[in-house]
Formats: sequence, structure tokens, C-alpha cells
Amino acid sequence: MGERVGPIHVVKGHGLAFGNPSGMHVLITREELLWREADHEHDALEWDEIASIEWAVPRSKVGLVRVEDALHTLVSGALAAFNIGGLEPRLPSVRVTTTAGDELEWTTTPHHAIGYPAADVRVIAPFLRQLRESPTMRAQLATDPRATLAELARQRG
Repeated sequence: MGERVGPIHVVKGHGLAFGNPSGMHVLITREELLWREADHEHDALEWDEIASIEWAVPRSKVGLVRVEDALHTLVSGALAAFNIGGLEPRLPSVRVTTTAGDELEWTTTPHHAIGYPAADVRVIAPFLRQLRESPTMRAQLATDPRATLAELARQRG
């Protein structure tokens, strides 16, 4: 699970995950999108059932994600110590409109409470649109998801 660009992970033998694979995530495979938690599936759509899709990836405001994440944790802990509501993490999500006209929103578990680096956020949505439009690129998910992630990393620069 160490191979990641922003919220996109390689999931060995399956494809890519949008969100933290140890929590809620969207598994991106050659055939479909599956909204799932670890090994429990909540919803699934085949690619041809999707009329439109929007990938929302929160961006870190400062850019130093690890420092900002640590500060977020400290502040949340301090607030909780005084019974004051903590700071809620910013959740990546996927909004889908199906060909039947249904609108779905799947939230995922983030890796960082404060978002992702701007360089990652900038390339995620265009890359995933490209993946949706390219059956050839999706086919690669079944055989070599690392190569698909490597292409995303190249686009990030």
C-alpha cells in the first residue's frame, strides 16, 4: 500500500483505490467503481452506468502536509481535552450521476486530515477523467496498476 499519489493507491491484484484503502475508499478497476470499506462493499457501478463523475480532492492550504497534519492533530487533541468539538478532517469524495439519472456521493477516508499537496490535487481529476474515457487505460488496471499510477506520477511532475 505504500505506492500512492495524493489519495490514489495501488491495490495489488485489484487496481487503484481513491481514499485510504484501510478505511472507506473507491476501488477503481477495469470493469467498475466499488465504494467499499476494507473488504466490505457498499455500492458498485460499472463504467457504462456512469454518465458523469466528479472527483473532489481537498487541498492542503499550507503545502507542508505532514507539519500541517501534526498541528491539526495537536489542536484537535487540545480541543477534545476541554470537551470542545475537534476539527473535522476534509474528506475526499466522488460524485456520480448514473445513466439512469441517480446522483450518488461517496465519501472516503483521507490519509491526511488537512488535505493533499497542490501538485497531487492538480492532476487527480484530469487523470481520472482520462481513465474513465479510456478502456485501454482501464484494462491496464487489471494487469499492471503500478504502471497506471506511474503515469499519474509523471503527470504530477
